[in-house]
Amino acid sequence: MKHIFFFIFLQGWCATAFCQTGKVTGTVMDVEAKVPLELATVSVLGPDSSLITYKLSDKDGKFTIEKLPVRQKLVVHITYTGYTAYHRPIQLDAGKTDTLAVFLSLNNNDTNAVVVKAIIPIKMNGDTLEINPAAFKLKENAVAEELLNQVPGITIWSDGTITANGKKVQSLLVDGKPFMGSTDPRVATQNLPRTAIDKIQLYQEYDRNNINQQNKPQDSLLTMNIKLKENSRKGYFGKAGAGYGTTDRFESDLSFQMYNKKNFAGIGGGFNNINKNFGSLQEMFRNNTFRNSNPNLYNVGRFGTNGINKNHSIGGVYSHSFNQSSNSRQNNRISINYTKSGTDAYLTDVGMQNRSAIDNPQFIRDEGKTNNRQDNHDIGIRYVKTNSYNDNLNVNGTISNSNEKGSSTQSTEVRDTANRLQSTNNTNTQNSRRSDNESMNVNFSRSNSEDILKSFNIQFNARRGHTESEREVRSTFHSFTDMSKSTANNRHYAANNQSLNLGGMLYYPGFKRLLLGRYNLFGVDLNFTQSINYARNIDNNLVGDYDSTTKGYIANGNLSNRNEREVFEYTPTLAMAKSFSKYAETYDRYLGMQVTFLDEMKTDKNLSSFAKRNLDRSFQFPRYEGRIDYQRTKREKYQYNMNAGYTKNFEYPSVDHLYTIVDDINVYETRIGNPLLSNRTNHSISMNGNFNTLYPKSAYSINSYVNGGFRRSVNPVTDSIINDLSGKRMYYYTNGDKSENLNLNYGFNISRKLKNNSLQLMYSGQLGTGKLPNYIDGIYNTSETGNLTNQFTLQYNLGSILVVNVGQNFQRNKSRQTAQGLRAFTNNSRTTKMGMVLNYPAHFAFSSTADHVSNSNLNKPRILWNAFATYRFMKDQGELKFSAMDILKQYQNITNSVNAYGTTTRITNGLQQFYLLTFSYYPRQFGKMEIKRRGN
Repeated sequence: MKHIFFFIFLQGWCATAFCQTGKVTGTVMDVEAKVPLELATVSVLGPDSSLITYKLSDKDGKFTIEKLPVRQKLVVHITYTGYTAYHRPIQLDAGKTDTLAVFLSLNNNDTNAVVVKAIIPIKMNGDTLEINPAAFKLKENAVAEELLNQVPGITIWSDGTITANGKKVQSLLVDGKPFMGSTDPRVATQNLPRTAIDKIQLYQEYDRNNINQQNKPQDSLLTMNIKLKENSRKGYFGKAGAGYGTTDRFESDLSFQMYNKKNFAGIGGGFNNINKNFGSLQEMFRNNTFRNSNPNLYNVGRFGTNGINKNHSIGGVYSHSFNQSSNSRQNNRISINYTKSGTDAYLTDVGMQNRSAIDNPQFIRDEGKTNNRQDNHDIGIRYVKTNSYNDNLNVNGTISNSNEKGSSTQSTEVRDTANRLQSTNNTNTQNSRRSDNESMNVNFSRSNSEDILKSFNIQFNARRGHTESEREVRSTFHSFTDMSKSTANNRHYAANNQSLNLGGMLYYPGFKRLLLGRYNLFGVDLNFTQSINYARNIDNNLVGDYDSTTKGYIANGNLSNRNEREVFEYTPTLAMAKSFSKYAETYDRYLGMQVTFLDEMKTDKNLSSFAKRNLDRSFQFPRYEGRIDYQRTKREKYQYNMNAGYTKNFEYPSVDHLYTIVDDINVYETRIGNPLLSNRTNHSISMNGNFNTLYPKSAYSINSYVNGGFRRSVNPVTDSIINDLSGKRMYYYTNGDKSENLNLNYGFNISRKLKNNSLQLMYSGQLGTGKLPNYIDGIYNTSETGNLTNQFTLQYNLGSILVVNVGQNFQRNKSRQTAQGLRAFTNNSRTTKMGMVLNYPAHFAFSSTADHVSNSNLNKPRILWNAFATYRFMKDQGELKFSAMDILKQYQNITNSVNAYGTTTRITNGLQQFYLLTFSYYPRQFGKMEIKRRGN
């Protein structure tokens, strides 16, 4: 914590150091009409013509610019579309204010007039804010993210999120389209050079996914569009790297992307044994960007990943636009992607679990070892066609194939409070699995503002799956409390599953007009939706027990079975909504209310080779939902919105709850069904809220959020547990009276800009509590669980030279039983993180991370210390990187968890100390290559 206080002190010191500043105020008016000019761009330039700050004049033509450097030669430059620009040199004194009265005249293109050329950094063009990259002084290879960091009011957070005057940029486009098909802004902002950008635009637009629905203010998206120069609308960029290190550790990365006005294509992949996960193609593109002034220091070997994993991936994506429009509302494009990926994993783990039992708490220790190999093939096809906000067509299709093979051994022992051994269980498993799946989703919306009867939204989805698996399990259970309960099994499982899911939805906003004609119904909207779903699952399970006499497997009649289940659901829905809006000179307010009535009609048929599992059931669940939304915006001050909702629904017990196929091979968790189970009723309340500043004159940017949900269930399906002294557990399904769950997520971000420096404080927290009724050894009980996580991160950026961050994470888990004779358990963990990046001298970067981890189940804390040294050469296109990982050789993978019956701490194997040397090359070109010719 002392490091955090140091940086808070540093912030205060910096604020004091910059308090010797000056101030400029003034008005901008038309020289002839003497009327104020709103949204005139007022820029203050430094001695080297670099932009210091800017402001836009208000509705009265007034502006105020504070915290300007004193005793320096500055230039005030004022522009307004259609008027001749104004400029004036000034020099401020500390504590004093200069006041300007500026009168602009119309530019009549007088060729005899003296023209002063100046680059306008930021201006309003209608309702769009436009940023001119040429007005900012940056290094030659600077990318868009470094440019945006220089723009007053815009903050690039450490997680890549962009906010403008405190409001999150939710959509980033390049020439009106998602760049390289990615929704992550970093693919564009950390690759595109400043020199390739003509301008950056910021504007509001409604979410296209809400066509035909009530347009609420919170549905409005802040969109950033990067418009490229005409000669830069064709190019390529990427990264290719390979490294080798001690203990035979290695890594390789590949990312290469090309684009022009109508097409883009990319390939990505890699191979490593340092637990570095590749993820999807878009994740590969995001993790291999050109920017290096504030790199992702955790995109390296993952010490928090369980086991040692060899990961490989290779894939490609191609997209073609059938039009060249840069209008983000007009799209007609298709994209195809393919990825081949896989993992070869070796995992060892040790688990320590506390279990509650009446007057006999049990302590379980298990050790396991797993070898597993998995290979995946994934193909995706997407077609998008839109025309303004009047229609929207999305077609998505996927094909996937997976093959998995592995083996594992596990040894478990159960002890009592006196540390006496109660039982042991040893299991050896060989398994293989193959699956293939296909899916398609079609979404079409049409809106007609002149005739709402012609508006509709329709969705259709289909999915087919097929899985085949085999598993051989050898298990030996030895009881020390009753030798007669010792068992041994050698069992073979073969399963074949086929699934089909079909669904559709029709949303019709013209229902009110169709039903009531022109009657307005007091401004209440009526919307009608119908949804249909059909699901079929066919399972063939063949289970055999080894017979030592015949030296083969004999079918187990209690477990081998065939099961076919069909579920049909039809749900008509009627929604009634009413909204109130008020728009004043300084603020906007919105209040919306909605009540939804639903009627769920379901049929569930189950055909099984076991007669008792043959069921034919029908259900009808009339239910309702409610929601209220409120938003308030005070212009250039703040904005907040809140919503709360209530939902009531029903669940009926599945055939596997009613007539469970009991497999006793897992002696510590044998489950038994209950044909008398009742339906479950759920009451859910949700709450969401966020707040952000909109004050462009403030040096601070603040946003915060809170999301939560509470659910109370009546007649929940729960457990009646019988604990044997040996550690055996029998779980009988039963109904409880009610259960409760509460989940909250909350956080805030604060950013402070200090000239070209910045300070960021980020906080997030999670709270979860639960109450579950159950029976333990015949005694009625309520299991109460709780988990609390708090995470703080403080980051300081000294320009692009130094980046320092510190963080703290606290986690607490607890499990308590209300019945007498049952113990409560708690575990805690705490992690302190420190990171640093020093980009000095030129082309060099030195960075380091240190994680201090303490856990209530560890004798002493552990430290994970990593360090990196990077050198860029070949005009920053070549990179040599040395990585020293786990320098102190102390790290262990430890996780804590909690459930209704106790807490668990698990320790797994993972990476240990290694050193790695990596070479990477960044090919990049934007626009046509210029060929220099020798003159005469």
